[in-house]
Amino acid sequence: MVTKSNGKYVRVPAGTPVARMARAAGIVLLLNLLSRVLGFVRDASIAARFGAGPATDAYLVAYTIPYFLQTILGMAFVTVMVPVVTAYLVRDDRDQGWAVASAVGNWTFLIMTLLAVAGAGLAPWLVQVLAPGFAGTVYALTVKLTRIMFLSLPFMGTGMLISGILNAGYIFTSPALAPAVSNLVIIATVVFAGQTFGITGLAIGTVLSFVAYMAIQLPDLPRLQFRYTWRLLAHHPAVRQIGRHLLPVSLSLAVVQLYLATNRFFASQLVPGSITALDFGNRLVTLPLGIFVASVTTAIFPSLAEQAALQDRREMAHLVDRGLGLVALTILPAAAGLIILREPLVRLVFERGAFDPRATAMTAVAVLFYSLGLLAQAMHPILTRAFYALQDVVVPVTTGLLSVGLNILFSYLLVPYLGHGGLALANSLAASLYALMLYLALYRRLPELKAVTLLGTMLRTGLAALGMGLLVWLAGRSLAVFAWSQPLAGLLIRLTGLIAAGIVTFWGLARLLRIEEVNFISTMLRRRLQRVI
Repeated sequence: MVTKSNGKYVRVPAGTPVARMARAAGIVLLLNLLSRVLGFVRDASIAARFGAGPATDAYLVAYTIPYFLQTILGMAFVTVMVPVVTAYLVRDDRDQGWAVASAVGNWTFLIMTLLAVAGAGLAPWLVQVLAPGFAGTVYALTVKLTRIMFLSLPFMGTGMLISGILNAGYIFTSPALAPAVSNLVIIATVVFAGQTFGITGLAIGTVLSFVAYMAIQLPDLPRLQFRYTWRLLAHHPAVRQIGRHLLPVSLSLAVVQLYLATNRFFASQLVPGSITALDFGNRLVTLPLGIFVASVTTAIFPSLAEQAALQDRREMAHLVDRGLGLVALTILPAAAGLIILREPLVRLVFERGAFDPRATAMTAVAVLFYSLGLLAQAMHPILTRAFYALQDVVVPVTTGLLSVGLNILFSYLLVPYLGHGGLALANSLAASLYALMLYLALYRRLPELKAVTLLGTMLRTGLAALGMGLLVWLAGRSLAVFAWSQPLAGLLIRLTGLIAAGIVTFWGLARLLRIEEVNFISTMLRRRLQRVI
């Protein structure tokens, strides 16, 4: 937190790093939940208006490259900036910290603007590389949409950097709220302009959503006494260090996006709708990542950077152990639920309008195979950020690029047998090997990690998730949720009941198996309720 002492604003931690991480994660979780709910409303609106056909495929491919650059470069700037700025804040040198943050922001906006101009000019070639199966009107539409989408780069990149600055100052509310605002803009575009302007209107609305993403966070910067400067500080040692780390961090952050790009490359040569099935399936599977894992990752990174600056390795290891344990506690039961309820969930969320039962069946296949790698994907951001907090950028990039190569190999081998499902399975296999390589490398750097304890936690959590899954499957059969003729209203009620019963069952089994993270969460909730009462 930030408080005033001797006339100066200084950073004073409230509670232990793990406690602060848990409190921040709770705030981010609630707002991420809102954002994800709105995200599914957004996806359902797009599916209902445009279906799973050539126009939607064109939009998704056009979204790929700008979103890839936004996510990778924008997040890379944030990732390399936070440990450096945090080190200044820990030393109570806020003037230098904010000067460096301003310089990074200026570089971000400049680079993103140049990439937007270059991307618009190179759009025809980029589409040919990314979707070689596209031709004729679909190809022309994809090029047009790609040029529009590139306009979003400066706004999204700058918005992500503002999020990093606010998080470094332990302000989490507006950065976590920004994606929800962005989703609302896209939903409004589909509802009010989708019929008139078609898929082109959706692309324009997507650009406007990123403008809103940036703008909603600006009012919180004065709370940190943040002082913006226009200088680039190209010769400042901290800015030069950030510049040196930018490329390797960008490459390591690109791993998941490269997985998705590989999917679209192979899927563009499969039956129509394969890209959409993979994309919508991935969005459904990553719902728990966006709600739970993003909350823990967002909250843990400033604390990891702070402990690294203080050279407290034991506390760093404790943060990583706790973060991975909390992730396993939420992700393993979520994966079990997604595997068992994949078809009714896809039907409930997407099957309306032009999204027909065939599209549902294709998407459900993707959900099944994506879910197998969900825990591994959940571990990636925590493990990589531990390396970044230690200012080690080599291990994440080398292991990440190796996993991309494995993903391409697995895709090539599995597609002839499983079609688009083979692409999802290849992602899961590569992601699992990536997580294993990261953890083993981090354990060598940070032997204070309690690997045996974590393994025991994951095994007990997996056992509880298995018990929950068996109950949900049996109850689902008796309630006929797997029947294709189920009305949507009845399906919603039955699925809600099944999910609620699954959560209660898992929680009871987890307490019975004495999973430590359950007691940690219970204690935090009890303390929060006592404050409210």
